Amino acid sequence: MKKVVKSIIRLLIEIVAVTALIIGVRILTDGMYLFGLPDLKEVQSVSILYPSVAEEAKEISSDEDIETALKLTGFLKYDIFQKADDSAEPLITITYYLKDGTNKAISANDTTVWWNGKAYAIKDQEMFINLTEGIFFLGD
Repeated sequence: MKKVVKSIIRLLIEIVAVTALIIGVRILTDGMYLFGLPDLKEVQSVSILYPSVAEEAKEISSDEDIETALKLTGFLKYDIFQKADDSAEPLITITYYLKDGTNKAISANDTTVWWNGKAYAIKDQEMFINLTEGIFFLGD
């Protein structure tokens, strides 16, 4: 019986080690996701400010567009080993207005994302800006 328990414990340790290794390699190659982004159920509306394309912020309140705006932040994965250029100015700012009356804002340019008061170097540079412009500002 002790052999079976030891074998199960060893197997579980191996699974945890392999999982941690896979996650580590994935973060190194693809970048780290931003934590603390709002959930779709929490968001009432979204405001997207892109001053170089439109003078006014684009207000979004439909569930589909809010979901798209939230999914766009998935392209803001950052490189954990690269220092961000926090002296640059953001090109796009997305503000999520939550149902509890608070808001959360995320800003980005081609190389840097600002979230929760910190600047991070974007892993896939220019992807977020190009997608946001194409989806929300193509007609402007």
